[in-house]
Amino acid sequence: MGEMVMKMFDRDNFVCPSSGSRKAGLVSFACLVFLYVITAFTFMNALYCFSDCVGSTVSGSADIALRDAMRSVPVFLSFGVTLGGLMICQAFFRNESPDILAKKAKKHAVITVAIGAFVILYTVAMRIAGRYLSLTEGAPSPFYPLDAVLYALLFIAGGVCVLLYFKKYAGSKPFNGPSRPLARGKAGFFRNLFVTLWFLFGLYGFCGFFYSIFIVDFSHGYLPYTLASMFASLVTFLSFAVWELCYNSLKPEKRGAAMPKISLVCLGVSVMSAVFYFVALKFNLDGPSNVGFGLLPVAFSASVNFATMISVFTPLIASVAGLLRSLSLKKRG
Repeated sequence: MGEMVMKMFDRDNFVCPSSGSRKAGLVSFACLVFLYVITAFTFMNALYCFSDCVGSTVSGSADIALRDAMRSVPVFLSFGVTLGGLMICQAFFRNESPDILAKKAKKHAVITVAIGAFVILYTVAMRIAGRYLSLTEGAPSPFYPLDAVLYALLFIAGGVCVLLYFKKYAGSKPFNGPSRPLARGKAGFFRNLFVTLWFLFGLYGFCGFFYSIFIVDFSHGYLPYTLASMFASLVTFLSFAVWELCYNSLKPEKRGAAMPKISLVCLGVSVMSAVFYFVALKFNLDGPSNVGFGLLPVAFSASVNFATMISVFTPLIASVAGLLRSLSLKKRG
C-alpha cells in the first residue's frame, strides 16, 4: 500500500510547471486552497442562518422567519460572492486552454461583481427602510451588515481586476501557469449534479470538523461518537480535495492508471470512516441528538442523523463510482 501511494504521487505523473511558470502555478494553487477554506466558512454561516429561519417557521413564527431571512440576505450572498472568487481561481488553476481560461474567468468575474453589487445595494436599501437599525447593529457578527458590504467590495475589486487583466491581454495568452487538460469530456447532467453536491458536502464536512473542535463538549461520555463524526466530516472534504487537486493535475496519459489506485485508497479510508462511525453509533444511539445537534447546521435534522449520514456515504459513493469507471475504461481499452 505504501509503495502504491508513493508511486501515485510521483512528481513525474503530474502536470508540473516549468521554471517560467512555477510562480504562476504556485500562486493559483495557494489562492485556490485559501478560497476553498473561506468558501467553506461562508457556506456554513449561510446554513446556520438558514437553520434559524427554518426553526422559526417550524415553531410557528413565520413572521420572525421572514424577518430573519430578509436580514440574512447578505450572509447568503456572501457565500455566492466567495464561490464566484473560487471559480475564478479554479479557472486559472486548471488553465485548460487560453480561450477556456478567459471565457470561464471573465464569466465568473462578472457574476461575482454582480452579486457583490447587489449585496451593497440591498444593504443600503434595508438601512434606508429601517430594517437595519445601523450598519453595525451586530448579529451574526459585531459589525454586521457593514462587514458584508466590505467583504462584497473586496470581491468586486478582485472581479474588476480579472476583467481588466484579460482586457489588457486580449488576443494573447496572459497566464503562463501549467496547463491541466480536462479530466473528462462533456459530462451528463447527473454527473455534474453529483460533483456539485459532493463539493457542497465537502465544504460542509470541512467546517463540521473545524467547528466541532470549539463547540462540542467532550466531557459527557460521547467521545467515541464525537471523534467518529469529526473523522467522517473530514474524510468527506479530503475525498473531494484529492480528486480535484490531485487527479485533475495528472498528465492525461497517467489518469487511466491512477484512477483505480486513487479510488482504492479513497475507498479504504471511506470504509474505515464508515465502520468507525457505525460502531460508535451503536454504543451511543443518542449521539446524533446530543453531540450532532451542535454540528448540524440544520438543527431539526439532528434527530434523524441526516447530515452525518451524508458525510459518511458521500466519499463511499464517490470512491465506488471512480472504481467502477476505471474498470469500465479498462474493459473498453
